[in-house]
Amino acid sequence: MGKKGLSTDIENFLDKYFAFEKVESPKTGYLALEGKISVLDKSDKLWGHFKILILINEAEYPYTVPMVIEKTQIINRDWDFHISKKGECCLDIPHKLMKRKGRGIVFEEFYREVIYPFFANYHYKESTGGYANGEYKHHFDGIAQFYQEEFGLSDLKNIVSLLETAINGIKYHPNKECPLCGGPKYKKCCRKKIYDLKGYGLQQLKFDLALFRKYKPQLNIEQVSN
Repeated sequence: MGKKGLSTDIENFLDKYFAFEKVESPKTGYLALEGKISVLDKSDKLWGHFKILILINEAEYPYTVPMVIEKTQIINRDWDFHISKKGECCLDIPHKLMKRKGRGIVFEEFYREVIYPFFANYHYKESTGGYANGEYKHHFDGIAQFYQEEFGLSDLKNIVSLLETAINGIKYHPNKECPLCGGPKYKKCCRKKIYDLKGYGLQQLKFDLALFRKYKPQLNIEQVSN
């Protein structure tokens, strides 16, 4: 799609979100938007405002994940709040972002489903003590938590086997006993998980496999999730 598709999507976005405008980009090859997010609760009561900068890779669009930088410094620069010291926001666990990137994004949809909820969740946590939809831990703990919650996996050995199968393209008979978990038929248990895993991209799966191999002798999912 490239620059032409991005230009159309940004025009559509700016027609609806008047608090944003195009600005000079601090990063070569990126389109920059700057503006204000106003967060409302379910009763339309204003919770607060954030000034943000959004950077979108022009050459990669729509197969990209926009960078978001919080400019107001309302959020503490700490990974406990999913933000770096430079204000770069960790919008979601990388796996979910990579899946969106692989499918291709529509910027306005990405804003509604990822960017706005990130800032709304900050105020929700400030008000209630926890995020509306829970949160992932950081580094390896977060990756282990993701595999547990997304795929129902509670055994590191099983995770490693699934990752190896997905990465190497190993094929098993669909109607025979599953060699990964011991289920009666491969097609009714782990095959779907393999298909879903491939959606996160080969690079991410290889990265995860290296981590699980590294931590496998030391940890189990129960320890990670506590």
